[in-house]
Amino acid sequence: MGQVRARAFPSNMRLSFWLALIFALFGAAIAGGLVARHVQLARREAYGQQERLGSITLSAVGALVQAQARQGRFIELGRNFGELVRQADVATIVVRDRKGRRMVGRSDDPALVGREPRPGRPLDRVDDGLYDVEGPVDLGPKGKGTVTVSFRTAKLEGRLRDVAAEGFGTAVTALLGLALSAWFLGMFAGERIERVVSRIESLAAAPEKFRPLRADGMGGFEVSRLIQAFNRMGAGLKAETARRRELEAEKRELSAMLVHDLKTPLTVIRSGIALLAEVAPRPGGKREHNRTFELLEMSTMRLQRMVEDVLQISKLEESSVLSRTERVEMTGLARDCAKDFELVVADRKQKLELRLDDAPSPPVLGDPALLRRVLDNLVHNAVEHTPAGGTIAIGVRPEQGGVVVEVSDSGPGVPPEARADVFLKFFQKDVKRHVGNVGLGLALCEKVVSRHGGTIGIGDAVPKGARFYFTLPGAPAPEEV
Repeated sequence: MGQVRARAFPSNMRLSFWLALIFALFGAAIAGGLVARHVQLARREAYGQQERLGSITLSAVGALVQAQARQGRFIELGRNFGELVRQADVATIVVRDRKGRRMVGRSDDPALVGREPRPGRPLDRVDDGLYDVEGPVDLGPKGKGTVTVSFRTAKLEGRLRDVAAEGFGTAVTALLGLALSAWFLGMFAGERIERVVSRIESLAAAPEKFRPLRADGMGGFEVSRLIQAFNRMGAGLKAETARRRELEAEKRELSAMLVHDLKTPLTVIRSGIALLAEVAPRPGGKREHNRTFELLEMSTMRLQRMVEDVLQISKLEESSVLSRTERVEMTGLARDCAKDFELVVADRKQKLELRLDDAPSPPVLGDPALLRRVLDNLVHNAVEHTPAGGTIAIGVRPEQGGVVVEVSDSGPGVPPEARADVFLKFFQKDVKRHVGNVGLGLALCEKVVSRHGGTIGIGDAVPKGARFYFTLPGAPAPEEV
């Protein structure tokens, strides 16, 4: 019997079998979801109608109370409440003065008149069968008060249970119909679709290698149309992929050209600002408009840093290998970086520490200018986000034949939810204030470290702040280079 079953369901039919089952389950999920959505919408609509009815009734009762209370006709007001309770499907109406004392009240159940109302409670949280609405009211000579109107929810919940039962029946019927239809559809079409699946997978993996399918022998008008549509899509995707790569290459080239052309005018601007700062009047020994000159210098330096970052990123993206490599001592780079930032941190009343491990760190093989740029960017970020009196630390230590370089600060730190994205280009979120304003410096760091065969990451500093670190493999022995 097992052999007969194997002949009835050969290996090329098993996918069809599972496809039919998946279609049936998927259809059942859709049917169940639609019915559940229908029941949910019906409940929401019913609750909304009840809430609107409560609001309208409360407004009408409030107007009636104010009109009767101003004339002191509370007895007649009680009779009016009784009529409303009998005719308007209202359970309870109670008027209280500003101290919460009941002045007028009517109910279809006398025991409910003294009940403590719970206004503001959503309908879906009503557990005692009464939905309360309450509002302020002017009681004339009696001053301010409140009016509370309560509605019974038993009829509403009964209608909703009927809707749910009807929806369940519809879901069962739809489930059976969809399961049966999906079974036949999957058994009929699954076998033919299997032959197209591998080509679709190859298209998704490598659109530029697309080759059109032939419809000969595939069988079925629908499958032939599917193949034709697939061929059109594949051809379009192949052309679009080629065009996009050309555009990306042109964009990188244009960006590099523009950024390169910006360097000269920026240098002229910086020189001009420096010259104007030197010749600016200094009455009393203090330069006029000193803060303006500082802002100009800072903004120009930031713009020049951004231009250089864009240029470096473009160069790194154009080539998969470094244009210059030599043996680099990261300890020396760290010392030079700390020395260059001494005046900056002193001006900001910050403290800069250089933490070097007692054990010597091995040299690394790479571009010293790019590695120094990584250090500068990380320390610059730390300086920007460390308050006055805070501490910035640069550390270098050996680890597993390589080097670990750390830059930590005592600023606000980087939230955990942002750490996965801070090294992306033009990262823009509310957390950008923690990692820089341009969105290029850390992206450049990641690309440089990756190009050197290392890794970069972020963690928490002790006792607080951010800790950026990157690891680099040690350089091979000189004879192996």
